[in-house]
Amino acid sequence: MTPELPRGLFLDNETVPVGGRATFKVIDPADGSTVATVASGTAEDARAAMDSAARAQPKWERIGAEARGKILRRAADRLASRGEELARLVTREMGKVLYEARAEVTGAVDNLAFYPSFARTLSGEEVAGLPHGETMRLLWIARGVVVGITPWNFPAATVTRKIAPALLAGNTMVLKPSSNTPLSSLLIAEVLRDAGLPPGVLNVVPGAGGALGGALVGHPACSTVTLTGSTAVGVEVAREAAPGMAKCLLELGGKAPVLVAEDADLDWAARATVWARFWNAGQACIAAEKCYVHESVAPRFLERVAALTAALRVGPGLSPGVDMGPLYAPGARDSVAKAVAGATGAGARALVGGSAVTDGPLARGAFYRPTILDRVTDDLPIAREEIFGPVLPVLTFARWDEAIEAANRNQYGLSSYVFTRDLHRAETAARDLKFGETYINRVGPESPQGYHAGMRHSGLAGEGTAWGVRDYLQLKTVYVDWKEPHEADYFLPYPD
Repeated sequence: MTPELPRGLFLDNETVPVGGRATFKVIDPADGSTVATVASGTAEDARAAMDSAARAQPKWERIGAEARGKILRRAADRLASRGEELARLVTREMGKVLYEARAEVTGAVDNLAFYPSFARTLSGEEVAGLPHGETMRLLWIARGVVVGITPWNFPAATVTRKIAPALLAGNTMVLKPSSNTPLSSLLIAEVLRDAGLPPGVLNVVPGAGGALGGALVGHPACSTVTLTGSTAVGVEVAREAAPGMAKCLLELGGKAPVLVAEDADLDWAARATVWARFWNAGQACIAAEKCYVHESVAPRFLERVAALTAALRVGPGLSPGVDMGPLYAPGARDSVAKAVAGATGAGARALVGGSAVTDGPLARGAFYRPTILDRVTDDLPIAREEIFGPVLPVLTFARWDEAIEAANRNQYGLSSYVFTRDLHRAETAARDLKFGETYINRVGPESPQGYHAGMRHSGLAGEGTAWGVRDYLQLKTVYVDWKEPHEADYFLPYPD
């Protein structure tokens, strides 16, 4: 894909020519070069995509879940065959290293293959014990048209994690990908079309959220909105969805704590924490955002973490031998730099890193050095607010209950990590940590066999498992009376 071949919208299984629409550039954050030029959808385009999805939905629902699942499975095979192409595209438009992009594409394929397994297992319920001749059934039915709003940090895996369960459930979808990373979504849409997806079942409208969000979420056909993004954006989407009573599935921000007990395997905990903080340049909702270490082992843990972090190799994602790529945009790098400067100005110390790359060939990109901060206290913004970058604040604690309480004080509640050899301590943490998921002596990424959901300001509903499919379904009750002659003892006129 080159700037000479602008990409259009994906509507009714066709690429709509750019025409007179405005365009925007997709920028490689490693060097600032242009990856592609893409048409910027308008509110009129958004409404047309919603109308198309609404027309396609009844027929798509009627073919049944097994037929829908077969198309998704074919799409999984086709996407796997284009895996290297998609991985390189993810790296160019988002910046992550190619090793991670390939792993993400594997996850994207897995989503398309995993969710069809529920095609024959999702079942309703028939109520027992009713009078002879009466039945009551609970049925799962499709919700209708789903609006999918996806982020830039996982532009392939997050997209299929929304598409697969929504379409399997019998819904159609209009997808609004991040303006930073629309190319992966367009490629995935083409793959689904080639796998046999009927026109209108999936439409993709790239462009600015401000111009498109209201037209999509406020459309009369919008039954459900699924969003992965910041808490602030989630609140705005919920506000826009409220007049139409659209259901909101929101995966929002996170501030995942790592709790390291005095009995933990420190070598393993250090390696795991470094990966959980610096994979994807720290740009993941479940990334380790801060670390609480028991004071008796803090010096040894910090020594290990600092050495591992200092050894990380930073560079363009397509370059061999690189561990961490750039942040997704220069503005993100500058935001991280501002957060670190505020922390060090308030007394924190950068043991490793602590600055953007401003010299040499990497200066053209959005690179920030992997950073470990100690002497951090819980009252500092960097310990409370989501950083979304390669910076790990390390704090200490004296008592286990003190660490649990500190972790729970945060407004977010998505992911958490615990390292201990003590079974009682681990099980207590699993129950007491108010986070949607807790990893004990391991880290992510999350599995579709688990329910990925947040508490508090980290969101509503979740993704993965049969529960994630049910979030895209409506439970309907059907009451039937087959008795004749019909009778009822509560109809008008009432007895004296």
